[in-house]
Amino acid sequence: MKKRILSLLLAIGSMAMLHADEGMWPLTMVAKLQDPMQAKGLKLTAEDIYSINNASLKDAVVRLMSKQGRMFCTGEIISREGLFLTNHHCGYGAIQELSTPQDNILSNGFWAKSKQEERPASFNIGLLRKVEDITEKVLNGIALNMTEADRTKAVNEAATKAKKDLIESLGEEKSNYAVEVVPFWGGNRFLAMYYEVYRDIRLVGTPPENVGKFGGETDNWRWPRHTCDFSMFRIYSGTNNKPADMNVNNKPYEPKKFFPVSLKGTTEGDFAMIMGYPGRTTRYTYSEGVRYLGSKERPMRVQVRRDIMDVYEKYMKQDPTIRLMYSDKLAGLGNYWNKFNGEAGELSKPQMFENRKKIEREFENWVKANNKQDLYGEVTSLYDEVYLKLNQYGLYPVYFQDGIANSQAMVFALQTSGMTREVKDGKFGPEAQKMAGQMAAGLDEMFKEFHAPIEKEVLAAVLRHLYEDLDHANLPVYLNNLVTKYKRDYNKLADYLWKTSMFTDKAKMAKFLKAPNYGKLTKDPIFAIVNGYNTKLNVELKPIFDDINAKKARADRLFLAALSEMNPDKAMAPDANGTMRMTYGTVMKYDPKDGVQYKAFTTANGYLEKFKAGDFEFDAPKTLLDLIKNKDYGQYADKDGELHTCFLTDNDITGGNSGSPVINGNGELIGTAFDGNWEAIASDFGFMPAVQRTISVDIRFTLFIMDKLGGAGHLLNEMSLIK
Repeated sequence: MKKRILSLLLAIGSMAMLHADEGMWPLTMVAKLQDPMQAKGLKLTAEDIYSINNASLKDAVVRLMSKQGRMFCTGEIISREGLFLTNHHCGYGAIQELSTPQDNILSNGFWAKSKQEERPASFNIGLLRKVEDITEKVLNGIALNMTEADRTKAVNEAATKAKKDLIESLGEEKSNYAVEVVPFWGGNRFLAMYYEVYRDIRLVGTPPENVGKFGGETDNWRWPRHTCDFSMFRIYSGTNNKPADMNVNNKPYEPKKFFPVSLKGTTEGDFAMIMGYPGRTTRYTYSEGVRYLGSKERPMRVQVRRDIMDVYEKYMKQDPTIRLMYSDKLAGLGNYWNKFNGEAGELSKPQMFENRKKIEREFENWVKANNKQDLYGEVTSLYDEVYLKLNQYGLYPVYFQDGIANSQAMVFALQTSGMTREVKDGKFGPEAQKMAGQMAAGLDEMFKEFHAPIEKEVLAAVLRHLYEDLDHANLPVYLNNLVTKYKRDYNKLADYLWKTSMFTDKAKMAKFLKAPNYGKLTKDPIFAIVNGYNTKLNVELKPIFDDINAKKARADRLFLAALSEMNPDKAMAPDANGTMRMTYGTVMKYDPKDGVQYKAFTTANGYLEKFKAGDFEFDAPKTLLDLIKNKDYGQYADKDGELHTCFLTDNDITGGNSGSPVINGNGELIGTAFDGNWEAIASDFGFMPAVQRTISVDIRFTLFIMDKLGGAGHLLNEMSLIK
């Protein structure tokens, strides 16, 4: 046993031998990357980027987090008064919440003329203060040959205890911190991330939507790009510069570090580094996983999301009030609809499948040649079992996530299902009554963005996909009977549900929550459908999914350790997992296909070329168009006389990196990352060096919009501008 554990640890340790540009590297590995980065043009040291004891660039990078703690984007501090930038699409939800039909700052833009005019935003930010390797605390005493269920239980218990101990060790500071214990390299290593969480965040400024989202879904994931995808917020602190709840007496946060802003621009070949919080990659996916995702899982997500988006857009184009109401929902669905669509196409091509197969054959031959069957021999059979089951059952959670979870009426019904956990003699107990009261208090917020005609059509679309795309044997009998009764006319079925369910009407829900009745809830037709589906998924099918997850976790962990042992001199970055990463490269053009070459930058002239008056995606403010026609660019013009809008680098990023700082060799901010390119849309499953590019807003374009269009030049006085 000790030999097997030692073999795995040696395999993981070999990953420290780095000599490649590919990868979203954990900050703990930056010191080993210093030489290759400096060879490309970095003038800083590893200590300047990540230091435990001193202020470093990592202290100027912020993690955007929901009030519930979910990470969703990245930002960068650009002044000594807590001013930070992120993407427009990252601030979109907060901006929409602050907008009304009478004061539509999402559509019109907004710039606070003073700190007193800044508006409260509905999210937190986390600042990474420390990273600690706690592998020994988590894996100590856990045998490699334990069943996966026992191992998972033991790891979870150890990780939970370690997290609790780490939080307690913070003493009086613990209320201001979020500590996350995160697995790396397939669960072979565990790191603890300490985030100091600031809760008073305020909107400082945003360009109009037709600037911050210029090009819409048509341009999304595409190059050439011209959108000025940024928004600006400020962090506020309480006494001693510490986190505090929102209060008028709070002061702007004084950061340990902020980025100076470069007005010098970029040229092809310049060094570029990105620091941020990439969400998830799965670059070691098994070949049958690639086939499953490309042929089934991704296409199904695309179809469901597209049908819902079509309903949204139909009504949004008819009424500006509805457009404001559903803009954030459409943006959220649309961004990953586009990505999933591209991934479906790329993953279904034979090349990626064949590349994976080649690696797997090499792995199997290596196992045999080196007598490693005892350690790694079960990997292939585990993966085969996993994907055989996923092809049969994998779409059920997909349709829950992308279908049911996008129907507000069904979500309302799902929220009440928690009340059924406390029922005695057909009556709700005190905790269920309390839950009903809490829901009643939040009804106004629940129905704030609820347009009945849209939601009824969405309900019909979701029901159609559930019944037409899934095996009826694993659907609620009640749903099957209703579909049969209405002869697969899903609009008529939705009409019936709309008239009879309480989850389609605020007044009906209020009446129920005032005097909750178990019998009435269980007889509600939408509740019966949703609760039935939830029961199928999380009770009846749970043993199947538990088995799938256990086998996949074991196969992933062993396969990754084997690849490392096979290739001891090859750089292997762990998959992205929502923790801060650094990636480096250069400003670079690319050839997307035969006979076509893309430049490494775009200019404001693209607005004049793409502009369509009144268009849903390509409208633009007249003031901006006039500034461009007159070339009134001021200090933000490039040496070629043009206003550069966006640029390309070959950095390795993914979702979650949105809003990340793009930094030159001197540690100065040159742009804000906001997108990847279509040709590398499937890069979460494999790095594509020939075509993989990050699309970023040129920081000079950001400052131009802020100053010339927004009239917020006073904010430049807070920044350290490098000319």
